[in-house]
Amino acid sequence: MKNTVSTLIIILLLCACGQNKASVEEAEKEVFVIHDEVMPKMGQLMELKTGLSKEIAAIDSLTKISANDSLQKRKEEALALSLALTEADQGMMDWMHHYNGDSLKALAGPEAHNAMSAEKTKISAVRDKMLASMTKAEQFLKK
Repeated sequence: MKNTVSTLIIILLLCACGQNKASVEEAEKEVFVIHDEVMPKMGQLMELKTGLSKEIAAIDSLTKISANDSLQKRKEEALALSLALTEADQGMMDWMHHYNGDSLKALAGPEAHNAMSAEKTKISAVRDKMLASMTKAEQFLKK
């Protein structure tokens, strides 16, 4: 009877560990769904930065001929948008550099879930910043 109870406890613990591991892996998949949504857009982000740089250069050329407030305001807006794109790009690079899935999966149950939840929050913020800055840059360049 004592062996049966011990064996049952061991089996339950192993099952619980297996479920926890699967749950952590599912949480990691959710993190990478977000990452994989925006990572392919990095090329587009760089193209927008290039477009803004060209716009800034064109404005600089125009202001040499005839400076006015509307050109200066447009240049300031382009610079701000370029900075936002740079920050979004850097946010993605920082997240990828600091993400360590193997270490996160090695944590105990609740700690692993908390860590994955924190990673999901971080990559969601990166996604939101990227998409918002890209949308604003696209709208600006269409003007």
